[in-house]
Amino acid sequence: MIKIGIYGLGTVGRGLVQILQEGNFPVEIAAIADRSYQKKKEWIGNIPASDNPAIILDNPEIDIAVELIGGVDSALFFVREALMKGKRVVTANKALLAEHGFALFSVAKTHGTQIAFEAAVAGAVPIIRNLLSTWTSENIFGVYGILNGTSNYILTRMRREKKSYQEILAEAQKLGLAEADPAFDVRGTDAMHKIALISSIVTGKWSEPALIETRGIDNLKLTDVIWAEKMGYRIRLIARLQKDKNQVFQSVEPTLIDASHPLFDIDFENNGILIEGLYSGSNLLAGKGAGSLPTGFSVLGDILLFEKNHTLYKSLYEKEWEYLHTAPVSELSSEFYLRLHVEDKPMVLAKIAGELGENGISIASAHQEITEGDVILVIITHTAKNSAMRKAFTGLTGKEFVSGESVFLPIAPHTFHS
Repeated sequence: MIKIGIYGLGTVGRGLVQILQEGNFPVEIAAIADRSYQKKKEWIGNIPASDNPAIILDNPEIDIAVELIGGVDSALFFVREALMKGKRVVTANKALLAEHGFALFSVAKTHGTQIAFEAAVAGAVPIIRNLLSTWTSENIFGVYGILNGTSNYILTRMRREKKSYQEILAEAQKLGLAEADPAFDVRGTDAMHKIALISSIVTGKWSEPALIETRGIDNLKLTDVIWAEKMGYRIRLIARLQKDKNQVFQSVEPTLIDASHPLFDIDFENNGILIEGLYSGSNLLAGKGAGSLPTGFSVLGDILLFEKNHTLYKSLYEKEWEYLHTAPVSELSSEFYLRLHVEDKPMVLAKIAGELGENGISIASAHQEITEGDVILVIITHTAKNSAMRKAFTGLTGKEFVSGESVFLPIAPHTFHS
């Protein structure tokens, strides 16, 4: 029987406790630390509890410290102290690891212990364990993931119900599927942290999340979702790692994908991760990316690995990490979706085509919708360099005949094989 201490009895912590109470596992909860533990007696029962994490850190009988409090500052203190006391750590905290994992792995190595973090990336979807086992010998050149359930839930309901971003966000908050302050999710930060962790494992070099180009869904309009669907696409918030010609590209941004794409049907709060390998081809992992029981189940999986003294994570601590160089996404090419609000006047389309043409971008198709006072113009381009599209977009949005908010989004390629 292995003894654990749980720091944080929020959504995931309660899920873990429920699973352990209902199942028959060789795991004993020896202590719980939570700032409002007194209000959670129905979950805690007779387990020793306190608002001070010392109840876990100072207990020599506790083998595994489980960090589920979230955030960075308090979690960093707890995890570092636990490692320095020789305890193994299981965490679901992607922000902590993405921002401080480089140092924490070194602490773990120095004190002969480990950190396990499957639940930090995709809930119940076992991406980390597979990267550390099945795909260790594979030459992975692409990872494309729907890694944030909140954003995917909002985009799914916008498409299905034809409601605005703000309407669906408000309803998601009432259902507990979006935080009161949703910025971490809808602006892409959560997915950025997750793809950084994946990139570090895939490349063997430490990916700094601040260097990953990131755009969220908070500026998308319902009209973009509707137009994408009319043309056979769906908009997904895609976190990407791509290797090309000895360069590594990383990004998080809304992307149009068509029905041939493996992530096309990943709806609501589900996560999906497409792994592209030289020998294994395309592999899709999909499932519940968030939630009390799915994430709690993933945490339990890491606890049981440690209970069996498994060394799956050991390779992360044995190596000397160096930082990953990330190439600018502007060097990549794709087709693009461009939406502009323009004056309903002659020659406007010709002027837009001229601006695009000056940057080496040709139009594949153009569509328009006449509204009150102006025209919504939607253009699909042929393949062009990202840097050229950015330059053309800046030029277009400065024109006197363009008004209101405009947007351009990449379209995922039809094939992902290098």
